[in-house]
Amino acid sequence: MSSPFRTWLRRIWVTSGLLFTAWLGWNLQARGVAASAFASDRTVRAEIDLDSIRFVPHELARRHRVNLIFIPGGLVDPDAYVPVVRAVASTGVPSALVKMPWRSALTDAMRLQLWARMLDARTRLGDDRPLVVAGHSRGAAMAARFAAEHPEIVGGLILVGTTHPRDQDLSNARYPILKVMGSRDCVASVAGARANADKLPPHTQWLTIAGANHAQCGYYGSQINDCSAEITRAEQQRQLTDAIRAFVDKNF
Repeated sequence: MSSPFRTWLRRIWVTSGLLFTAWLGWNLQARGVAASAFASDRTVRAEIDLDSIRFVPHELARRHRVNLIFIPGGLVDPDAYVPVVRAVASTGVPSALVKMPWRSALTDAMRLQLWARMLDARTRLGDDRPLVVAGHSRGAAMAARFAAEHPEIVGGLILVGTTHPRDQDLSNARYPILKVMGSRDCVASVAGARANADKLPPHTQWLTIAGANHAQCGYYGSQINDCSAEITRAEQQRQLTDAIRAFVDKNF
């Protein structure tokens, strides 16, 4: 192989990698989230810093004795989940969207940093109530691990679009658990999500949203290996939000 050919092949390879990385970063950015979703109103007070986005219901609007912490999907812009977290907070649940370090928390040090951010958000929400810990995709995997490591403060667990828990056995957990799946989710399929049912307690609530895929659990672009949704993003978001609200209303 001639040296000029190898040089051009290397350039094409590097350029392709850079273009793919740029596309991936653009595709996982939040889109379609109104600026008003980040502002305070008569229902909630919005608080934003580098570690979390918090929505604190005004005193007269608080209806439940828990706080909710939501962890975004891996590499996804956290802002993509603001609509669902704010919608839950508007029903009287102090809620926070906690950002993963480097949007992934891949190392043990990053995981511990994420735990610290979650505990800080819990305090900033106003008191030390039990936590309903929720997450989407990799965020759900981290939620399951946090629940396994902090059972003394977890009051509930919500897993969205994930095959986890795979590495933690939560089958003896006494707190309520909700697992939400999409019939068109080809990243975390219904079959894959149910494959580890033995790691969850018998009282786990299982919900499949017909026509829902993986990416429409947030407001961002498409997801590699995902299937096309058969319902709109707005409809999928409505059903996801309603499921979380109903879970909190029933159990807390």
